[in-house]
Amino acid sequence: MKGKYQNGWLMKGRNITMDGQFAWKRTEDIEIDFMDLLRRLCMQWKKAVIFAVVFAAVSGGCGWVQNRNSQQERVSETAGTEKMEELTKTEKQEVADAVQLEHEMEGLEAYLEDSVLMQLDPYHKNRVILLYRISHAKRQDLPVITESYLNFMINGGAVQQLAESGSCWKQMDKSCLAELISAYQKTYSLPYQEILNEMDNDKAIVDALFYTEVTGKNKQLAEQLAQDLHHVLKTYSAEIKKNTGGHSLVLVNSVSGVTADSGLQAQQHDKKALLSSGRTSLKAMTDVFNKNQMAAYKKAAGIKSGDEDKEAEEIAELDGSRKHVLKYVLLGFAGGVFVYCGLFACWYLFCDTVKSTQEMKKIYSFPVYGAIPMKNSDAFKQANIQLQNRIRLACKQKGITRICAAAGFSCSAYERECLHDMEQNLREFQIDMSVLENDGADTDAWMNLAEAGNVLMVCRLGTTTRRMIDDEMAFYQDNGILVAGAIVFT
Repeated sequence: MKGKYQNGWLMKGRNITMDGQFAWKRTEDIEIDFMDLLRRLCMQWKKAVIFAVVFAAVSGGCGWVQNRNSQQERVSETAGTEKMEELTKTEKQEVADAVQLEHEMEGLEAYLEDSVLMQLDPYHKNRVILLYRISHAKRQDLPVITESYLNFMINGGAVQQLAESGSCWKQMDKSCLAELISAYQKTYSLPYQEILNEMDNDKAIVDALFYTEVTGKNKQLAEQLAQDLHHVLKTYSAEIKKNTGGHSLVLVNSVSGVTADSGLQAQQHDKKALLSSGRTSLKAMTDVFNKNQMAAYKKAAGIKSGDEDKEAEEIAELDGSRKHVLKYVLLGFAGGVFVYCGLFACWYLFCDTVKSTQEMKKIYSFPVYGAIPMKNSDAFKQANIQLQNRIRLACKQKGITRICAAAGFSCSAYERECLHDMEQNLREFQIDMSVLENDGADTDAWMNLAEAGNVLMVCRLGTTTRRMIDDEMAFYQDNGILVAGAIVFT
């Protein structure tokens, strides 16, 4: 009896069947209960979260350190750039020329983008020509009056009035709007000039003609510009009468049409060719710059928006740093959950403990009467009564009047209470039941176990291992003790 744990307990001749399997086992194969694995894993969610938070903290710290090192490298590079050597006079002049050319190209690009004239189809140019007559003017005042109108039209006065009139033209750049307006005067032939010279300069009342041409993106815009320009001229005419003498400005007619303008085509081609050649020249200039020249060039070329770019760069860098660390935190959290689930699954698969009552029923041939749930659960009383009835009926059928409930572990207060309650209930049916805790260490109780001759195995999920059951079964069979069955504490 005392050699139970010292001499190996197992009598191979009697306890192993012909196929090499223990006599008390149905099978050596253990099926994985994935639903039970998932249920147990869900019950471990607090530990999984703690594990994931630790991983997230460690991963976020690594990401922060990595990002800080990158920032320090960039700061070192910037400091190295700021400490660059002084440029020579020739190098400074080359940088200045490149900056000037850069600004010229920027201005030319802006002009090509904003100018309506540069965006027109030169083969389908929409234009409106207005013919005006200046009448009832003295001959000596007529040149001044005519030149006043032409000056107003050509040199920006009309454009200024259009921009201040509240029309749609106020949103357009004035230089681009001025390109769409032109004016010129008809040149008289020689006979008409001689007739004018023979007339009395003080009393002669003569007329003069001049043309105004406006261009638009399409026919509607060209006509709209011509109409607005006519209103501006009528308003300006009153001011001219005060300064140069009486006269009358009359719109003789207005003609709109589409024409092909080879001069506009050449102008567009020249501007685009100028931009292309300028960019090529700028690239050739900057390609030969050394590191210090390039740094000075970039700094000088971005003087106007340097502070804004620096602030935007700092904000973008801060946002990038936060996103970088947050990415590491999220990856660490997800990785922590994954690792914990993997470790728990490995423990579940390789741990030798009994996982469920169903597993015991599938593996072992002795009766498993059921599981005793927690006392605070709703099913405790009903499950406990059913379990005791099953044990009582089994003892009655086998003629057992004395049995020992043996546990291979130290029982908790709750488990001890359940066993003593079962002991009292079975005694009412003339079944004497004794309780043996930690049967592997209590050698004095082995004699009582042998005298009883019948044993009820007490197992605990997560504590009792399959090896413990095999060792106890071998001991019971070697000593002629009948195993009446088993109960399980959850």
